[in-house]
Amino acid sequence: MGEENLNFRAKDLVTLEQNFRRNFINSLSGYKSVNLVGTIDKNNKTNLAIFNTIIHIGSSPALMGLLIRPPVVPRHTLNNILEMGCFTINHINPTIYHKAHQTAARYKKEDKSEFDIVGLTPHYSDALKAPYVGESTVKIGLELRETHEVKTNGTIFVVGEVIEVTLPKSAVLSDGLIDLGITATVTSSGLDTYYTTRKIARFSYANPNQDLNIIG
Repeated sequence: MGEENLNFRAKDLVTLEQNFRRNFINSLSGYKSVNLVGTIDKNNKTNLAIFNTIIHIGSSPALMGLLIRPPVVPRHTLNNILEMGCFTINHINPTIYHKAHQTAARYKKEDKSEFDIVGLTPHYSDALKAPYVGESTVKIGLELRETHEVKTNGTIFVVGEVIEVTLPKSAVLSDGLIDLGITATVTSSGLDTYYTTRKIARFSYANPNQDLNIIG
């Protein structure tokens, strides 16, 4: 006989202990991208925060989305994005993941910048005012395009347009695919667990009634 399965219904989920439910639901969707988001305010005070809620929205124009928790307390990342109209997304790698995780701490606005607190280097470009993470191998600069409130729980979905990308030349394959093995990009599960990855296979384009081929 196989291993016994657990079954949760909606009525069960709402009765789970709070920390258990938070960890369970946050890891339910599987591995997620995890990035550092860099912002700056009008007084040139920088902010750096870790997010695992960033998604691809579209390629033309190049759009990415960032989901931010409800602004029932000050959300420095959201406030800075709304104030300055730009932000950066920075891949996390094995040399900085511990420092990246520390940015999740609830520092106060008057504290030093998370860059200084955790020991990461702000890097600037003339394309936008928001800071990149110097130690990141993939740096993405975005301008704010839209914000939307998710009315069910009050979270804010931020839509940004990619205006700049910096990454190693060797990581960009001839057809445009980014080899995340070369960039050593880290992934995550839940709120506090990090993983390195290994490619299994890359397939040909899926067509009806046609066998797939492994192309890389």
